[in-house]
Amino acid sequence: MTRIVHLSDLHFGAVTHALLDPLAARVAELRPDLVVISGDLTQRARAAQFAEARAFMARIGAPTLCVPGNHDMPLHNLVARLFTPFRRYRHWINPDLEPVWQNDTVIVAGVNTANPLAWQRGRITQRQLDRLGALFANAGARRRIVVMHHPLEHLAGETQWLMQGAGRALAQLPGLGAQVVLSGHIHVSHAGPFTAAPGLLFVQAGTGLSHRRRAEANAFNLLDFTPDGLTIHTLLADEHARFSRMDERHRMVFP
Repeated sequence: MTRIVHLSDLHFGAVTHALLDPLAARVAELRPDLVVISGDLTQRARAAQFAEARAFMARIGAPTLCVPGNHDMPLHNLVARLFTPFRRYRHWINPDLEPVWQNDTVIVAGVNTANPLAWQRGRITQRQLDRLGALFANAGARRRIVVMHHPLEHLAGETQWLMQGAGRALAQLPGLGAQVVLSGHIHVSHAGPFTAAPGLLFVQAGTGLSHRRRAEANAFNLLDFTPDGLTIHTLLADEHARFSRMDERHRMVFP
């Protein structure tokens, strides 16, 4: 079995501090093979916030794969956002904005959808899709997982713009071999097939630590891959700041 913890939207600089120790302890207790963080590690892309994020990641004690979110770029400093948008992210988190991790069971490929020209909306390009196709063509029997910050599809009632290129990506990803897409951005958990691509699984994580919550408690996802299937649970913080509640969200059997 391969176990992946999926965190997102930690937003260091705007965290609920009472959740820091419980979240780190719960993730470590689950003993994941990989921790995925699908963007927005910080609130305003400041060096001190990235330092906090890196210290938190070190506490988990598991391999970590991160991609940037829009909050990991400067917002108000337009010169920095346009010319060196990921300088602090590269320094504090990872020089590689689109990392890849694999073992005998899965391959996990990061995609950087943060767009300096449209700070909130994001984008995915044809070049990025071509790269995924090349990676997955050599993946053998591994399960193929994509990580990005911005979702490719919105849940009912969401009013934000979809990122540029989302429709094209949904049309192409199944043919490229992708099976699961992990994302964040909206601060709401979800697991189920994409409406526009039913053969592709849409897994969205809520916010792990931010006090800027929406319709649910702070949360993260747990994905357990077996040789023939996948089970997804969402773990939610309770009134005592413990991630004790575990809800099964989705089960699937791979063909």
